[in-house]
Parts: sequence; structure tokens; C-alpha cells
Amino acid sequence: MSDQQNPESEPSIIINDRRMRFDEETGREEPLTESRRPEAASPEEGPLTENESEKSLRQRAEEAREGRLLALLSGMVASHLFVDPATGLPDERFSPAEARFYLDLIDLYAAARAKTGLLADLPPEPGAGEKEPPRLGHIPAILGAMAVHALGVDPATGRPGGTANMEAARLYIDLLDFVSTSVAETMTAEDRDYMNDILYQTKMFFVRQRDLARPGGAAP
Repeated sequence: MSDQQNPESEPSIIINDRRMRFDEETGREEPLTESRRPEAASPEEGPLTENESEKSLRQRAEEAREGRLLALLSGMVASHLFVDPATGLPDERFSPAEARFYLDLIDLYAAARAKTGLLADLPPEPGAGEKEPPRLGHIPAILGAMAVHALGVDPATGRPGGTANMEAARLYIDLLDFVSTSVAETMTAEDRDYMNDILYQTKMFFVRQRDLARPGGAAP
């Protein structure tokens, strides 16, 4: 490239906040409005310098743009995992492989940013060696936890601990039942035993909560 051949030549594109942006009609900088004006420093810290004020505005603009980028990539993930809530059927674009591609892109971007910008506030994630690889046994574990929560049961004590949503609980238990008949044979014996146990327990919790909700608090 010509820029590499002549180090003293100016690059064709320079990122500089003081130059006219491609999307601005004039090169004049916009005056600071109250919404864009940097927050006043505390008396102990003293007033912000011009460079500090400019840096603050630049950081806010960068965070806004980064947020839009992450939202776009996240939206691509969601679009490939969409299931119509009205019919319960996947969208024609449903593709876990495509969704995983965009999730991997987000991971690569996060690694490239090295926990700066918006990603700096995220809690640290476990290393690759510390993460438990997914297996089919996680599906009944998730459904079981959601069913217990929907039943308003404290999983530590097995006692009612909140407001029950019986319709949601019925859905999760039904899905548990479906998994137990559709993919149980491909699970490990340990996962299969756990699934059967959590299915039995959630059904018992459901019957108990249903009976408690009846007049008199007991089954006829």
C-alpha cells in the first residue's frame, strides 16, 4: 500500500474527534447541551480540564456505540433461536449452529476488548477448564428448577416459600415429562435417575400446592 511505502504520508482515513465526521453536514462542533455536558467534578477534585471533559464525552459516545454493536450481535443470536410463543414452533430461521456462531463472535470481541468499556463491569467468567460442558442432563435440571420456582416452593426445605404459578409449573412439568420419554435413552444412567427423581418430586409438589389452594386447604 502507498501508506506503507511512504511512512511520512498521511493515511487516507484519520480518526480524530476534531475533524468533520462523515455524517455531519458541517465541521463545526456542536455546543454542549445540558444532557451532553460532562458531570461537574466535586469540589475536592476540582473542575474538569478540557482534556478530561473531552475524554468523558468520548467515552460516553464509545460506550453507546459499543452497546449498539453488542445489541446487534445479541439480536442475531436471538433471531436464530426464536420460537413463536403463540404456536410454540421454531421460526424458519431457527438454527443453533448459527446462534453459536454469533455467540462465538461476541466472545472474540470481548476477548479483544480485554474487559474495557461496557465489558469492564461484567463479573469475571470461569476459565474454559472450569466450565462444565453441557449435557442432556442439564435440561431436566433447568426444567426442574423452573418448575419448583413456579410452584412457590423453597428448594432447600421443600416448603411453600412464595406465590405459586400453577399454569407455569404445569408447563415445565409437562416438558420434563416429554424429555423423560424423548431422550432418556441417550442420557447417562446418573442423569436419567436424577431426571426421574426430579419429575416425581415436582409432580408431588404440584399436587400438594393444588390441594392447598382448594377450599379448606386439603384434598377431598
